[in-house]
Amino acid sequence: MKDKFNWANAGNIPSKGYKCGHCGHQLASQVGYTGTVQTSSHNKVHIYICHFCTRPTFFDYGKQIPGAKIGNPILHISNPDVEKLFLEANDCYTIGAYTSAVICCRKLLMNISVEQGAKEGKGFVDYVNYLNDNNFIPPNGKEWVDSIRKLGNEANHKIDFKTEEDSKLILTFTEMLLRFVYEMPGLMKASMNIEVVDPKTE
Repeated sequence: MKDKFNWANAGNIPSKGYKCGHCGHQLASQVGYTGTVQTSSHNKVHIYICHFCTRPTFFDYGKQIPGAKIGNPILHISNPDVEKLFLEANDCYTIGAYTSAVICCRKLLMNISVEQGAKEGKGFVDYVNYLNDNNFIPPNGKEWVDSIRKLGNEANHKIDFKTEEDSKLILTFTEMLLRFVYEMPGLMKASMNIEVVDPKTE
């Protein structure tokens, strides 16, 4: 369980609805701090305190730091490194490190493929082919999975930075891949352990 924080002198400020970038809860908070931008007497910044996790979120001219994570938590990821890397990709997104988020998702293709039996040291296109050939990708899904590799290659080898929309799209694709590889089989295995009660015997 994460630590809870007590914030000295936090007061009531204008209520704001947002999705906490720390714990993922949707909330409306009116507890925190107000600051004034020194270069302008008309612009204010705020720090809001989440009443679920007690962690702070900074709003600067409407920009939220850390921003909300993409998607929802994924269940039954059996490999801690895969889970850690996906969380790292999402953390990069929340602080505006969009190029880094895309590169993390590209690396996930290798981690997932190797855990599922592919050999290390292959090219990233080989990892996509391995996932496709071994039915880890749904029908008609190879193209959107391969886009993780393509955008990741651009982020890794070209000077241009990736945008918020680029990273949001790739994180969405990566989340869907993780659900197919880990969450769906995990839910099925978990359901097999649930005792089914015949209502006629109750």
